[in-house]
Amino acid sequence: MTIHIDHDHSRESGGAQGPHFDTTSPDNTVLDPVCGMHVDPHTTQHRADHAGHPYYFCSARCQEKFAADPDRYLSASIAAAPVIEGTIYTCPMHPEVQQVGPGSCPKCGMALEPMLPTADSDDTELR
Repeated sequence: MTIHIDHDHSRESGGAQGPHFDTTSPDNTVLDPVCGMHVDPHTTQHRADHAGHPYYFCSARCQEKFAADPDRYLSASIAAAPVIEGTIYTCPMHPEVQQVGPGSCPKCGMALEPMLPTADSDDTELR
């Protein structure tokens, strides 16, 4: 699978899986497929092509997450992992923002994401 980081700012068209233009937004923004934040495709510096379609991101971090596993963010059939009550949520752009439960970042307005353990988690205590 190849992800092409697009620096050609003149591309605007999507396609079947292309950028999701938010029809409720009068400024023709698109939704970042990772965090759901509104992004102006004409001004963002964070873009990538996947399967012949351009995608636009609010930040380099969202672009990196998408590039690592685009199908995770494009497949509607993948169910979200269950989140345990009391889970700490954080902002993808401002990791210092943390709170118990979902919400919005007070700095940028992005939806907070749950801090879930990963395979890279430190397992020193278990060993």
